[in-house]
Amino acid sequence: MGQSHRGPGPKSLILLDLCLNHPAAIQYDWIRAWGHPLDLTRQPLYDAWPMCREILKNHDTSHAYAALAGNSYLPGQTEQLIHALNQTRQRRTTPAWRKPDPLTSREHTATAQPHNETLRVKLRERLGISGT
Repeated sequence: MGQSHRGPGPKSLILLDLCLNHPAAIQYDWIRAWGHPLDLTRQPLYDAWPMCREILKNHDTSHAYAALAGNSYLPGQTEQLIHALNQTRQRRTTPAWRKPDPLTSREHTATAQPHNETLRVKLRERLGISGT
């Protein structure tokens, strides 16, 4: 009959996601690693994916990995070292770069606050707006 599908899909689709949603990050890493920009019209996906996988292995300096992980920015080695030295058994904190960026994350949008009707009525009266 038909083939059974295992897992969420081909991992090479991660590269397509990076190209569509985080083009600056993948291009920066690609040029740094391979010396030329990524062009999927000239390089087949089956050749480009293993090269991308090598870039994603470096969690400390890969902008593409940081973009996929949802990090707000890529820390330098000094910042990583200072954070590691400040960790104790009693107090473990999430590093600043692992916290989502409030300007770009959709999860941290402001929730609707309940309206204060008495304040609305007073404002309408002051502005001369009829209550319709």
